[in-house]
Amino acid sequence: MKRTLKPIFPPAGIEREYEKRLKREIRAMEKSVVYWLRAKYRANEDVIVDSAVDNLLKEFRRLLRQWTRHFNELCETLPKWFVSKIRGYVAGNLVEQTKPLRDAGLGFNLKFSYMSQKERQTFAAIVKENVNLIKNRLMRDNLTQVEGIVLRNIEAGHDLARMTEELHKQFGVSERRARMIARDQTNKATNNLTRQRLLSYGITRGIWMHTASGKTYRETHALDHTQGGMDGAVYWIEEGCYDPNPNVQDYIQPGELVNCYCVCRPLVPTMGEEETEEAIEEILKEVGE
Repeated sequence: MKRTLKPIFPPAGIEREYEKRLKREIRAMEKSVVYWLRAKYRANEDVIVDSAVDNLLKEFRRLLRQWTRHFNELCETLPKWFVSKIRGYVAGNLVEQTKPLRDAGLGFNLKFSYMSQKERQTFAAIVKENVNLIKNRLMRDNLTQVEGIVLRNIEAGHDLARMTEELHKQFGVSERRARMIARDQTNKATNNLTRQRLLSYGITRGIWMHTASGKTYRETHALDHTQGGMDGAVYWIEEGCYDPNPNVQDYIQPGELVNCYCVCRPLVPTMGEEETEEAIEEILKEVGE
């Protein structure tokens, strides 16, 4: 007889902490830029002290280069911290869930304290993706916009109030982007690391479970498998579940598509059990009860 495990949902606490740390850096950058600009304006007049715009912009770009170095240093630690926290959460969750099976002597023992080669590769790939997101989406794109705002306003002779308002809006865009990155990456990291950990344990099949936590609705994900959809469908974890959506028509993993928050409910085989269609049907009945 097979056993099912509960799906591992993305950890909200880690997501919130990751978002908090990203936003903290963005707000520090905004504070630094605005402080620098105010230092270039007289206390009671909206006139730049240094009338040499070229020299002023050189100084400003030097400030931006400092922040570029800061974010590069941040990328050495923050993504690794984030993925390590997700990995620990996934591993701990699976150990806790499978303990009753081990204690019952069902012939399935999960006592891994190390990462498999594929799990290490997945870990490294997630870290790399988050480094790229921080460097490009939160740092490079933002600094390009900030530089453009300052350049346009200085050359046009606009006052400090107008410039800081535009900058505040731009940094607000970056904060919303940080929130999106934290949520999307927490989801993807949880699903990808869960998949590799399950495979390393010898768990090869899972049940696709649709969740309504995301804002994006995909009919094929929500529709029951008995009606041609994916919800409740048994699939090979390594291969993924087939998405019949005309725009997809391919095998995908839970959480792979943008704003997809579907999850996998693992099927745990006991030793010597044959995988038959009848056994799968029994599991689906058990899940539905």
